[in-house]
Amino acid sequence: MHTLKATASSSLSLAQDNYIYSIASSSPGSFAAIASDDSLRVFDAASLSHVSVVAADAHKGVTSLKSYDAGQQLLATGGRDGKVKLWDLRNGKRDVRSPGQSRHQYVESHNDDVTELQYHPTRNNVVLSGSTDGLVNVYNTDITDEDEALVQVINHGSVHHAGFLSERTIYALSHDEVFSIHPATDPEEEVQEPNPVQFGDLRQPLGCEYIAQLCIGSQGPYVAAGHKIEKRLDLVPLTSNPSWQFDQENLWRLPGAHGEEVVRSIYLDEQSQSVFTCGEDGFVRAWKPESGEAQGDESSNKTARPKKNKDKGRFKPY
Repeated sequence: MHTLKATASSSLSLAQDNYIYSIASSSPGSFAAIASDDSLRVFDAASLSHVSVVAADAHKGVTSLKSYDAGQQLLATGGRDGKVKLWDLRNGKRDVRSPGQSRHQYVESHNDDVTELQYHPTRNNVVLSGSTDGLVNVYNTDITDEDEALVQVINHGSVHHAGFLSERTIYALSHDEVFSIHPATDPEEEVQEPNPVQFGDLRQPLGCEYIAQLCIGSQGPYVAAGHKIEKRLDLVPLTSNPSWQFDQENLWRLPGAHGEEVVRSIYLDEQSQSVFTCGEDGFVRAWKPESGEAQGDESSNKTARPKKNKDKGRFKPY
């Protein structure tokens, strides 16, 4: 086991009793965040300071945030108002969403809230969706007919997160922490696909109370497992050789995490070799191994934060 320490902490100038839903890279050296007050904010990654409000009311009930383009200058947000908005940080931070008719609508494939959308890592015409109706769907968006566009359906249970682990592998995580890995099937290939790997409820095997999300870096995927009572978050490597399994001996622990509050979002920043987290305590926190980096006094907000732990080894969750 390896340990990370908190080096900075900020409330992003949020009013008391608000908390942060999600963080995403917005441009090199900067991050964006959405919060329970429906705001969209941008802040400096180095010190979690220089906070600017892109939109005080991004949605009537903002729920999701994604970096949209490879240059990370566009942000996409979604909300309970049924809208998806695209924000151009190079263009006055305006909503640049086209007011015209949508290109495609697939309205019959889910019958409950859609909780996840993700494009295929190499095929920009393939998109995945997950829903509280229990289904993970994969579509070929070159096809307008909904029945023909739907190329794969996975019945997993109420979907919290889902996505592509690789070009040919899909994962699904339910709201009751059940996890599975499935082959991404190609209807044009007449081959026998491997059986899915069913991990079941991850809470007991990973010694946690909840799974925040799955993070993917250049070194592979990590499952973020949280424990409110013990005030910690673990990044547990998920390895595929010789078969899919969790490498708990090489997990990275964030002691203190966000106290007794749930961690909502994690970002592995390869540029700064840091981990950024946000949670229901209303703070964003930066984490690094103990190797001479700046300490937490750079924080823009000084409150109780995780105690220092000595870290051993090299930090490699990417």
